[in-house]
Amino acid sequence: MCKLFVTDADGSLLDSNNKISEANINAINELRSKGIIYTIATGRMFSSILPYALELKVNAPVICFNGALIKDAYTKKVYYYNPIQSEDAVKAINILRDSGYQVNLYIDDRLVVEEINEKVEWYLSFNRVEVDAVGDLAEYIRKTGKGTAKIYAIGDIKNPAPVEPEVYDELSKIVLVSTSGGGHLEINAKGVSKGNALKTLANMYNIKRDLVAAVGDNLNDLSMIEYAGFGIAMANAPELVKIKADFVTKSNNDDGVAFAINKIFTRQQSLAV
Repeated sequence: MCKLFVTDADGSLLDSNNKISEANINAINELRSKGIIYTIATGRMFSSILPYALELKVNAPVICFNGALIKDAYTKKVYYYNPIQSEDAVKAINILRDSGYQVNLYIDDRLVVEEINEKVEWYLSFNRVEVDAVGDLAEYIRKTGKGTAKIYAIGDIKNPAPVEPEVYDELSKIVLVSTSGGGHLEINAKGVSKGNALKTLANMYNIKRDLVAAVGDNLNDLSMIEYAGFGIAMANAPELVKIKADFVTKSNNDDGVAFAINKIFTRQQSLAV
């Protein structure tokens, strides 16, 4: 059975045009009509995912910043928040900058960058969010003393490449490093993950792990796919994610979420017989 169903956004719920298909909307509506709790777990900031959450009428708080924030879409109540503290943020910023990455910070639900450049404009093309260009980011953090919900490090947008092992090792000493694809890095405080946030959410509703289903398409989704009683990987996911999943659905451009939901219903009906 399933009582809590959670989907990743980019590469899973959303197609390549950042749209939710009619089939996915209808399937999620059917989920809610059957009393199943549905929400989104994303690497995005709260303001970026909010329009989609409202469109789908989520009936549980959304998980943002890869699990650093759990926040209600309607009341705006924060249930959990675990940012990268200022000292660790400065260290990570310096490592990333020296390695050629564009560094995005997320402070007070606003995007904070050094300057508006090609990589920032690329990011803003699919994330309609408020942005502040503040100059030297490390100095900005030192002056304000603020932490950041997440660091998104943008690599080469024309020729994506995996992170260099030395850079990964340096960062991993102070923060948690993952990826959402394209050679870009998703960086959070130690202990933050979609899996841990999903566990927190399930506990809020007193839902056992084996009654949770989760859908994702990338390495930052792996922890919640492994936590869920029924973990689902998109067809466009890396092989490692598919191997760890209980089921591989269709791609994000082929209504994969709707197909997964139908699989859940079929599974529940078979278990009820």
